[in-house]
Amino acid sequence: NGHEKPAFLITNDFDAPVELIVGNYARRWRVENGIAEAVKFFHLNALSSPILVKVHFDVVMTMIADTLYSRLAQQLRGFEDCDAPKVFRQFIRGKGDIEVRGNNLFVHFAKRAHNPILRAVAWQNLPQKLPWLDGTNLTLRFS
Repeated sequence: NGHEKPAFLITNDFDAPVELIVGNYARRWRVENGIAEAVKFFHLNALSSPILVKVHFDVVMTMIADTLYSRLAQQLRGFEDCDAPKVFRQFIRGKGDIEVRGNNLFVHFAKRAHNPILRAVAWQNLPQKLPWLDGTNLTLRFS
């Protein structure tokens, strides 16, 4: 779990090598941490609907959101392994202005400590036109 503290692992599998048991436990721990993050940050424990399709839709949307946060984190130098709540706090939550002029959409980011990291991302390699907004041009500006 990343801490250098003594840990006890209780198992009834006396035949498996210790390395295998510890390796399996570490993988399960990461999965459980991912689930705990989804429950806490994406409110995954708030799924309540008698219609199963709605619950499945919510779970799929949560998985897509988590994947998008992970992809964004991979582009941010020094934040590659951060979880969704930290990426949200440092980069998503904040003030800014959106301006629409004709067929252009301008996003003005307010001054923040992490703007240099955002500026370093190769945004020019991403699509500049938004097809779902009739091909509107997207421009990002940093103060």
